[in-house]
Amino acid sequence: MLRILKHSEYLPVQTVVTVGKFDGFHLGHRRLLAEVLNEAKNGLASCVISFSTTVDCGRKMIYTKEEQRKLCESMGVDILAEYPLDESLREMTAEQFVSEILCKRLQAKVIVAGEDFRFGKDRAGDVKLLQSLENRYDYRTVIVPKVTDANVRISSTGIRELLGNGNVSEAMKRLGSPYVVFGEVLHGKKLGRSLGFPTMNLIPSPEKLLPAYGVYVTKTKVDGQWFDGITNIGLRPTVDSDHRVSVETYLFSYDGDLYGKQVEVHFFSFLRPERKFSDVEQLKSAMREDFANAKAYLKKM
Repeated sequence: MLRILKHSEYLPVQTVVTVGKFDGFHLGHRRLLAEVLNEAKNGLASCVISFSTTVDCGRKMIYTKEEQRKLCESMGVDILAEYPLDESLREMTAEQFVSEILCKRLQAKVIVAGEDFRFGKDRAGDVKLLQSLENRYDYRTVIVPKVTDANVRISSTGIRELLGNGNVSEAMKRLGSPYVVFGEVLHGKKLGRSLGFPTMNLIPSPEKLLPAYGVYVTKTKVDGQWFDGITNIGLRPTVDSDHRVSVETYLFSYDGDLYGKQVEVHFFSFLRPERKFSDVEQLKSAMREDFANAKAYLKKM
């Protein structure tokens, strides 16, 4: 079970640690975590430090704090240390960060870092400094080369841009897995049911970065089982007027009550932008076409 560690806590066990923002959990992050988990086989606890910066920059997150916890747990990480990137941390020198945080609080015996990792006040610390401090603080450094896609450095910024354009298929390549929305199925207005296509509704956290409004090919995990379907992200302009963004999914073959269940909606391909139809019959016709297109895509997977 994943342990959540606050920044003021001290660990009683020796660890292998990596540090980052981890809001994207992209291929670069996964490479770091794979190395952490590999080193942990030598009797160390695996630990991830995730910096929270949403208060500082106001940016929405590809994966929220709650979703980061789910992802870490699913990958087998032992400890997630959640550190707010506040003024006290920003003013800490690079060596203080190594000494006070990594070695004293987290008992790091192995530190896993990307080759371009920077840390400490004014970003003065780098992997060369980590290596130079190994003997003084009794740890070992593992340096992970940066990950690229077609010679483009993989970054959360680039993935945000792809999601903003609805390009979930390209984002999936850089994330290393499909983009996911986690959440609890909530009671809605049952508008889909009135159309003959009952849907499940998720209301995402305000800090969650969603792809462009539109209809997507998705697979949804419910109670450990996978179900094909389509998902609409947006305002449902044809049938709704409350201007609340929703994630609304229709499952092709699910028969049961979904309300209150925790689900994962995985996005594979963009079908069309969301738009307002002149009447409900046009909407229903478009949905039938969406179903056919989605099933054809999923059949090729």
